[in-house]
This record gives sequence, C-alpha cells and structure tokens, in this order.
Amino acid sequence: MSDILSRTAEGFLAGAESCDPLSSGIDFRLERTSNDDWQIAAVSTRARAWMRDELCCPFAQCCNDVIRADALSANSFVKEAHEKGFRTEFVGRNGKDLF
Repeated sequence: MSDILSRTAEGFLAGAESCDPLSSGIDFRLERTSNDDWQIAAVSTRARAWMRDELCCPFAQCCNDVIRADALSANSFVKEAHEKGFRTEFVGRNGKDLF
C-alpha cells in the first residue's frame, strides 16, 4: 500500500478518528455489545492499574482489563471513574464520543 494519501483519504481518516487512543488521553472505552450488555475496556496504563487495585479481588482471577456489565452497572462505573479523573470513550451507533 502506498504511503501517499489523497485529500479524500485524509478526510476519511480524520473523520474516522484514526488516532491512537493512548495519545488522545482515553482511559476507558465503553461499548454496547447487546441490548443488555456493555463492555468497559481499560485502555490506558493508569486505568489498568486502577482496575487492578480497586476492582480485582486479590484471591480472584483478575478481569483482564475488560468488564462486562448491565446498563446500570456501566453507568455507575463511568461515574466513579470520572470522579477519579478518568476519561471515557463511548462507542455508539453514530461514532465515538469522549467524556
């Protein structure tokens, strides 16, 4: 594939938010996987450490940087994460939003 991008290709890449999530300051990615199921993935090193320290029981298997939750639990998780200063990327039908 050629390293030279046309103006159209550059526009598509910019519109698709093709930047690396780590460089854009995202800590968690929230994505709906079904009507009742949400997936929360820790993207940043800081978010992974917080999940490990705060959410994983020392005697249980760790969550592998991904949590599956219902809508109320996902909402509660995001609120707590925001209180701690974490940023979340929401992946929806109409694209991505950062909050």
